[in-house]
Amino acid sequence: MNSEEQQPLLIITKVEKQKRGKHRYNIFLNEEYAFSVHEDILIKHRLNKGETIHLQEIESITLDEEQNMAYIKAISMIGRRPHSLSEVKRKLKEKGFEVPIIAWACEKLVQQNYINDEEFAKMWTDNRIISQRKGRNLIRQELQQRGIDKELVKNAMETINPDDEYTGAMKLGQTKWKQTSGKTMDRKRKTGAFLMRRGYTGSIVNKVLGVLSSESSEEEFEISDDPFDC
Repeated sequence: MNSEEQQPLLIITKVEKQKRGKHRYNIFLNEEYAFSVHEDILIKHRLNKGETIHLQEIESITLDEEQNMAYIKAISMIGRRPHSLSEVKRKLKEKGFEVPIIAWACEKLVQQNYINDEEFAKMWTDNRIISQRKGRNLIRQELQQRGIDKELVKNAMETINPDDEYTGAMKLGQTKWKQTSGKTMDRKRKTGAFLMRRGYTGSIVNKVLGVLSSESSEEEFEISDDPFDC
């Protein structure tokens, strides 16, 4: 008698669609609840009422279910906003998935191009430079924190348009300058420190401060040169 013949006969006696779980089904074996699966797994393993299954098949079904759950969770994350590979792995681990399951799901997502760290780095950089007005130093740090490979980070930095970066720094600098009181040297110090915290390089900061201090000096000259200023 082989091992399969020794196993108790398990018959699917009921397949019940969950009321709250979207696309999920409860499987009953020998009139008792056994496990729940996603619709995709139900179809893949042909879990129909009246079918018989063995314990080894349940192990295979459980593995497929875990992999599918991890994949769906990751797709949901990526749907809300793009994620790096490292981010997806970390978040799946936080949700309790085991390393082999995470590896399987991420490999599938990479193959399908749902995860692409090169594209992620480029898109992240463009968004930070133009929309959020951050400098390359801060962007580089953010990409590294998200687990992007150093070479990909370097490539992303090389795609930055210097004019776009300078324009962003200048707009931020002008706003900060207007909000800062005191002598020109104080305004330069505070505005410069602000721009450095935003990740702009020293050369860009100095260029912006040069323009702002020059414009400020011209304004002061125009005011003091007013013949009606007594």
